[in-house]
Amino acid sequence: MSRNAYSAIFAGVYRFLIIASLSFGLLPGCGTRESESAYVSDATFRERLSLLGGAKGLRFFRLPGPEEWTDLPADSLNPITPAKVRLGQALFFDPAISFDPACKAAARTFSCASCHFAAAGFQAGIRQSIAGGGRGHGFLRHKHPSCDSSEVDVQMLRTPSIAHCAWQEVQLWSGKLGGTGPNQGTDSLWPAGSFLELNKLGLQGVETQARVALEAHGMRMSSDLLTQTKYKELFDEAFPTEKDELRYRRFSMARAIAAWERTVVCDLAPWQVWLRGDSSALSKRQKEGAAIFFGKAKCVQCHTGPALNSMSFHVLGMSDMEGPGIIPKSGSQDHNLGRGAFTGKSEDRYAFKTPQLYNLKDAGFLGHGGNFCSVEEVIRYKNAGKAQNDAVPKEQISVHFRPLNLNEKEIQALTDFLENALYDPRLKRYEPESVPSGFCFPNADKLSRAQLGCR
Repeated sequence: MSRNAYSAIFAGVYRFLIIASLSFGLLPGCGTRESESAYVSDATFRERLSLLGGAKGLRFFRLPGPEEWTDLPADSLNPITPAKVRLGQALFFDPAISFDPACKAAARTFSCASCHFAAAGFQAGIRQSIAGGGRGHGFLRHKHPSCDSSEVDVQMLRTPSIAHCAWQEVQLWSGKLGGTGPNQGTDSLWPAGSFLELNKLGLQGVETQARVALEAHGMRMSSDLLTQTKYKELFDEAFPTEKDELRYRRFSMARAIAAWERTVVCDLAPWQVWLRGDSSALSKRQKEGAAIFFGKAKCVQCHTGPALNSMSFHVLGMSDMEGPGIIPKSGSQDHNLGRGAFTGKSEDRYAFKTPQLYNLKDAGFLGHGGNFCSVEEVIRYKNAGKAQNDAVPKEQISVHFRPLNLNEKEIQALTDFLENALYDPRLKRYEPESVPSGFCFPNADKLSRAQLGCR
């Protein structure tokens, strides 16, 4: 799907939102009675969702299947091809490309998948992700004892999932990476010599973020990997018209990684199976939770489309990443300002991008600061409508953050829908059987090799 086509559809959902509100109870003063948020029947609910989906009907909320790449949103400057996807998958999981981290003891031991692995819904699985300077796999990853805290490659915001990144024109919680969509016209905010200057490439956020990450995490291709493994063949197949002096560099690596990332979708989740016509895919309580999601709780105002996300930014007053166990990062601390740190606009301060909602129950930590340990905790926070971060001025809080008036039964139904109906149980299908280097993956440090059972 082209960028303009998707934008038109995304805009269309808001045109139909007011009409659909009459059925779902989304207008102010509506949907306060439990009977109005209860599930009625599959046929009636499909009709209401079709109305909400605008011109695409139910397909507006459908994720493409594995053979439907042409339906995936793609950057016009980086068309998705099978050859790019094969190369991108290998690069994403291969620790052999992590040549130059700040802590040399961790060189060639980590990969992109160290912080985005399947068992955590392609999130980090720990509150503060650790790339270079870490050891151990997945939920057990921690700082490497041979690395000083100043050398450890950490983030001060929770690492989001790569799943459904195809539906994100800009990347990161602040949305600062990407030269299209919400970032059009922000050229003056891309200073020369900074990573933001890469927005000038005109690529979307997925491609731009991949390029930034490769450099920020000390990852690159080497002549040894090209000559001693099948990487050269993979690059040649993925970029046959690229000049030889550019074909094996980070720009090509980033485009391949982004092409693969765009194919990571949770299309086997029961909600997606239900959308494709199998009414038995959801339990009665999950259907009630879906009705609450699209009705009384008004979640769809921000979480919409196939990924149940959006390119909108909201101030919800959640706490930041701080406290015991958090490794501080030197430099600017303006990351807690969210979108406002990028735009400099007062109205954007403390606003963070709306995330996708699939496979959250294995993430371990939620919220931009990782301060919530379950989906239910987030629902209860939003249901109460009371900010927890005293640093956020009350006048900055989003108009959408207000008490939802859900009762206990509705909270449990909504939790069931989000945790289980949106859960794809087979994300490991996106992992390769091996990587070209032959390294243990996604990590190759001694502890990870033992945990992963690598020889």
